Amino acid sequence: MWEGCVHRLYDAFWSLLEEKPYAQISVSELLARAGVSRGDFYYHYKNLVDLAKCAVEDEAKNWDDLTSLFLNFDESNIEVATDQIYYYLSSICRQNSLKAKRLSILISPHGSMYLVEAFREGFKDYIVRYRNLDLEKFNNMQKILFEGVVGFSTSLLVHLDLLKSLDREELNSLSGHLASIIYASIKSHQPGEKEVSGSKNI
Repeated sequence: MWEGCVHRLYDAFWSLLEEKPYAQISVSELLARAGVSRGDFYYHYKNLVDLAKCAVEDEAKNWDDLTSLFLNFDESNIEVATDQIYYYLSSICRQNSLKAKRLSILISPHGSMYLVEAFREGFKDYIVRYRNLDLEKFNNMQKILFEGVVGFSTSLLVHLDLLKSLDREELNSLSGHLASIIYASIKSHQPGEKEVSGSKNI
């Protein structure tokens, strides 16, 4: 029963965020739109900020397909990796879904840097759990690479309109640049060189 309330609260939050700036949303109007009691709300959330963070982090899970762009591409062949990245970017560019609409709200005048950062952290946490990564065992270089991957991933999503503005040649060029950077990062830690334990998980 509570899971259904959560979905109603999340939907109500995104609906209100589309209508007005984040700073102007109140708990009262959120509860009224979601049809959830104040007691139930405060039993599960500290305040509106807590709810907003959870709603945005939950939305980040819907973009797990982008994780494959960086973590599942072919490490053995740079050309194949470029083609694979191009495929994923093209797929993302075709997004006209509810999740794409919600991302655009985050960088609209109604959004906030706090919400964008919450989305980035949600995306990062999802990758960590999905890949079963132990960040405590990462050395400083691995942490930098991982944060860079997450940062660029979320930048692509949040600025989806910019990505969609690229023509086929530009998108292919971007794919090549991305493949080269990721490929070089992985190959710099292969056996025979300065190998970093666990780097293949990045």
